[in-house]
Amino acid sequence: MAGRPRLPISTFGAIKTTKIGPDRYRATAVFRDWDGQSRQVGATRSSRNAAQTALKVALAARMHAGDVGDSLQAGSPFPLLAAAWMDDVMNDVDRSQGTKETYQRQLRLLVLPYFENFTVREVTVGRIELFLKKQREKSYPRAKHSRTILGMILAFAVRREIIPRNPMNEASRMKKPPHTPKALTTEQIGAIRLAAREWRTGEGRMGPRSDGQVRDIIEVMLGTATRIGEVLALRQCDVDIDADPPRVNIGGTLVVHNGTGVHRQEHPKTHESNRVIAVPQFAADVIRQRLALLDPEDTEHLLFFSRVGTPLAPYNVRRSFRGILLNAGLEGLEITPHSFRRTGATLLANELGIQAAADVLGHTSTSTTKAHYAEPDRTVKSGPADVLQQLAPPAQ
Repeated sequence: MAGRPRLPISTFGAIKTTKIGPDRYRATAVFRDWDGQSRQVGATRSSRNAAQTALKVALAARMHAGDVGDSLQAGSPFPLLAAAWMDDVMNDVDRSQGTKETYQRQLRLLVLPYFENFTVREVTVGRIELFLKKQREKSYPRAKHSRTILGMILAFAVRREIIPRNPMNEASRMKKPPHTPKALTTEQIGAIRLAAREWRTGEGRMGPRSDGQVRDIIEVMLGTATRIGEVLALRQCDVDIDADPPRVNIGGTLVVHNGTGVHRQEHPKTHESNRVIAVPQFAADVIRQRLALLDPEDTEHLLFFSRVGTPLAPYNVRRSFRGILLNAGLEGLEITPHSFRRTGATLLANELGIQAAADVLGHTSTSTTKAHYAEPDRTVKSGPADVLQQLAPPAQ
């Protein structure tokens, strides 16, 4: 004869209450623990109801005593699954701290507000479709990030055998809107340079006068096509100003982490981003002026730094840059410090080819450079017309 079916992991059987003495009651139940073993759990109190209540509290605590990911079921609240996934991410040594904090922020702002009142099994394909549709109405990047985070959470649930399949795999694909990289024009660069030179230099202006660092950062970004964090992470030892041509070693970036503030990371965004870049003369002149401010013996000192010698926060540099754009009459044109990187990529691709642009930018593939950085050259060239002239009708 078949025996009684075993309890599922992290569940308990019927509660039994026994009077064990004057005003003493003991409530017990069998609980199947994380290791698959069934154990009796009990609680003793002065009344039947108090003993049962104390036992239920003990059982609830036992449900969360082990790995929370293993205690979850399809009927568990979705926020508990999200928290277990986030714990798993935070313990992943292969992910950078910046990536972990980005996931944490996107989970809090994008996914949890919509799914916080659902159980895991209630995150169905239909609800995912509606969620992504609402996110897409706000912006494509918002919907893309939402899909990525939710998909990773549900994949985690599949790996932990909480759900049998990932409903995200059956959700509709999102079509990326057409996008063409846009480089700055010569006129825009000139306006930015003029506004940067005059930034916070007028007489009678409230607040501290500009120290010229944002102006210099702009010149170095134009001359190296680097990310803002890479420029701000340049140290005296990263520069060989006497080389022909002068060169800089891109081997780090500035990052901002919760609780620790701004610090220099000892590697750039990706492994392929480690590179040495030849610097044009106009950028080399600016770097030479920055080096003159430093103690030659302090080789680890940053080229750009705050008034107290600490790294410049990228956020503060971007804020000053927005003010410069306002003074240049270029606000509202989606120009950011990253525009200098696209401008450099476009010029390099047009003059030297897309591979040269990818090498300078530190991309492993030219497809990234072409899709996101180099503006297509749509100028009409005479070569094709000369070739097609061969199809002209014979002279009469």
